[in-house]
Amino acid sequence: MKPFATGYGYALKIAGICAALMFAAPLGQAAEIQRVVSPGGIEVWLVADDAVPIVSLAFGFRGGSALDPVGKEGRAKLASGLLDEGAGELDASAFQQRVAAMGLDLGFSASRDDFTGYLRTLSEHADAAADLLALALARPRFDPEPLERIRRQLLIGIAGESRDPGLLAARAILRALLGDDPYARPDQGTLASVQGLDADDLRAFVRERLTRDQLFVTAAGDISPAALGQLVDRAFAGLPATGTRETLPKIDADNEGALLTIERDLPQSIVAFAQPGILRDDPDFFAAYLMNYILGGGGFSSRLMSELRVKRGLTYGVSTDLVTLDRVGLISGRFETGTDKVAEALEILRQEWRRMAAEGPSGAELEAAKSYLLGSYPRNLTTTSKAAGTLLNIRIADLGIDYIDRRQAEIAAVSLDDVKRVARRLLDENALTIVVAGRPVDLAGARVAPQP
Repeated sequence: MKPFATGYGYALKIAGICAALMFAAPLGQAAEIQRVVSPGGIEVWLVADDAVPIVSLAFGFRGGSALDPVGKEGRAKLASGLLDEGAGELDASAFQQRVAAMGLDLGFSASRDDFTGYLRTLSEHADAAADLLALALARPRFDPEPLERIRRQLLIGIAGESRDPGLLAARAILRALLGDDPYARPDQGTLASVQGLDADDLRAFVRERLTRDQLFVTAAGDISPAALGQLVDRAFAGLPATGTRETLPKIDADNEGALLTIERDLPQSIVAFAQPGILRDDPDFFAAYLMNYILGGGGFSSRLMSELRVKRGLTYGVSTDLVTLDRVGLISGRFETGTDKVAEALEILRQEWRRMAAEGPSGAELEAAKSYLLGSYPRNLTTTSKAAGTLLNIRIADLGIDYIDRRQAEIAAVSLDDVKRVARRLLDENALTIVVAGRPVDLAGARVAPQP
């Protein structure tokens, strides 16, 4: 079974490339970003590096699974699994043989906000690889055999997710915070919606969404700006100029708070929690980013890990994250603990939420967080695939071509007063929605989470 793409990049298929990469200088040592405009007018951001004869492209289109029509949920996800299953004159077998013969990494993925893909190739195969990508994007076949095969895989995944208590808890959080918004729908769709999708639905997706006016392209590796412009036109110039430009309004997450349970016989209870957060374009984002790292995002250095695991042994791990979707932001987290320890663990969670809101971090905590976040970011540029993927994320978020340098300066400039102010602004224990999957003991005030 071919797995669905779940993120940018896969293991390289050719041992020679792997060996070369082991001795390549990291891109992050000199990551100059160039803006390139192809002869056809397509803008690309490039980090050029000739240490290894590899070219990586990352590309994305605005509009992901949240724009799936009602009743056709899962359309974007199903399309992501089928674009490399035959195109033009090549059926699925012939297409995959062509990919294998050139040793390409090629794949597609659908998130709630975007539809993305990647191509990694030896420099000598770049033109042929771009031609194959152009076929996949502009002339996918959606033949009956691969359509049914990939549909079965997706249905198996959906059925498995319906039995996963952690995923059920996460979905209950979204339903509680976002109601009936498309963000709260399963991005893979439902058994009924996926079973009802056909080739015409997928062709409509390609026609509406895979258009140049919604396209972002980035690249890294062994290629000149002039050659990249030609390559990008080979891959993308054949796409329609425009499609269906649908947008959804920004939304506010519910801030009433709730304590919900999903009853399951589990050896440990799974606890998911979230509250309204912050959008990526908010001026306070980096102060919130540092606050989150100190509270629960920093692994063993975080307060929640210290209080819940190190001091009390209530969990093996706990983490929090800033979820920044295009239309809403959340502060979310998760941990697992014994069924008889849930109430105690939740009291500690709320206590640390209150303490951060009231006092903020210490100066030492802030400096340690800055040191880590400033020092770790260059890892995102150490290979061509990571660099192209990082640039794509920056482009789609509209952060600007100078973001990498500006990010470091903006993090360094965040003051202790900034983080304290943002902690007071954002954190509210009464706004926490908490979902516990399991059979927790003595959990006062909990009610059963509504079923989807």
